Amino acid sequence: MLKKEELEKLYADAEEKVVDIGTITYDKERYSRDKVDQLAVLEYSEKLAILPPIIINQDGIIIDGVHRYLASKKAEQKQIRVKQIEMDLENIQLANLLFDITSGVRHPEIDIKKICQHYWSANPEANRALYTELGVSRQRFGEYTSDISKAKKAEVNKQIAYALLDPTKTQTEIAELFGYKTDTAIKTVKNTILGFLPESGTSTKDAVLESDYDFLVSAYDYQPDLYNIWNRAKGDADNNHFGHFPLHFMKNLLYYHTQPFNTVYDPFAGGGTTIDACEFMMRKYIVSDRKPMQHREEIRQHDINDGLPEYLPAKINLAFLDPPYWKQAEGKYSDDSEDLGNMSLDQFNASMEKLLKELSKYKVERIAIVISPSQWSSENRKFIHHLVEFNTCLDKYELEIAYLLPYSTQQYNGNQVNIAKEQKFCMSLTRELWVWKRK
Repeated sequence: MLKKEELEKLYADAEEKVVDIGTITYDKERYSRDKVDQLAVLEYSEKLAILPPIIINQDGIIIDGVHRYLASKKAEQKQIRVKQIEMDLENIQLANLLFDITSGVRHPEIDIKKICQHYWSANPEANRALYTELGVSRQRFGEYTSDISKAKKAEVNKQIAYALLDPTKTQTEIAELFGYKTDTAIKTVKNTILGFLPESGTSTKDAVLESDYDFLVSAYDYQPDLYNIWNRAKGDADNNHFGHFPLHFMKNLLYYHTQPFNTVYDPFAGGGTTIDACEFMMRKYIVSDRKPMQHREEIRQHDINDGLPEYLPAKINLAFLDPPYWKQAEGKYSDDSEDLGNMSLDQFNASMEKLLKELSKYKVERIAIVISPSQWSSENRKFIHHLVEFNTCLDKYELEIAYLLPYSTQQYNGNQVNIAKEQKFCMSLTRELWVWKRK
């Protein structure tokens, strides 16, 4: 079994070199943590020069340094510093955890538990060596591994659950991926998830914790806003994408206007909030962006000016549109004339009208658009309510509800406040989310 001392020697003996980032492979199945910490990715992307090299095996698969790798992609780096050591695939997950332990990184208990269960052996000596290296007591190791078959079943259930969120895959195709001859097992997992989600009203948090579906337990910590004014003093700490839509707001939208395993389409995916919310709420998703962030590999590259992508599934329950807020976003995403934030108002409206008519023709069940009225950045401080304009394009839809999403007063600086006072005009301080339902 791998030992920390062995890994330390391999690392010390390896020479540091620079390689093309495209030659590196991030294998999620061999990562010791339950999920990527997007806040760490953001922080690392701002101090890449002082971070140590990542560690890869002979085939370029990451052993340690996933957050550094994703941070480099976020910063659009073409090359990355690495140390390369010999390591077979089976040992990568354990090596990743041992490297973290050696460097003092604390893992959530669920990560330690997963490693104990994965490397559990019928050989007591091998188990002793494992929990000793991990710094886990014999008693705790016994608790972690008391029901290996249940733990392995829970992991498979989780993998199937996330596979079910891909609207381009059928249940039969997912069954084949997991080695089942029919899709009966996949249907069982889906139906069990539906029963365990808090939206069903038929289960409890304790029941989920005791089941093979404990990955759903965090859903019980979410509480939707009860009124149509959604307030958040700050955006999400782990998402610095300009104009990102807060995760809690996206959860609210999904809660009120979709059902579990409905399909959500987002052509302005930005920092990936829709992905995170859909995975949390168990909604299928298909997302794209004109310039997708490289560290969010789930986001496909597509420009809505070219029409709807060919890979859309037959049915979309909700299209969520969070476009650049016209002149408010000028130059924030790119300098391209095709960027909605860099267009004239007529071009902007024409592009959005084209998209809305295509979604209408596709018979999307609901369309949600979030945008703030233009005022400060428009000519002569003219107040332009974009949603009123968009509403005229949706003759086959009726407005279901309008949500108000106030900004903080920090949207304006002191000079702007003084100008508003001198010129006697009231400053707009909200963005709005309108939801339409097909008639």
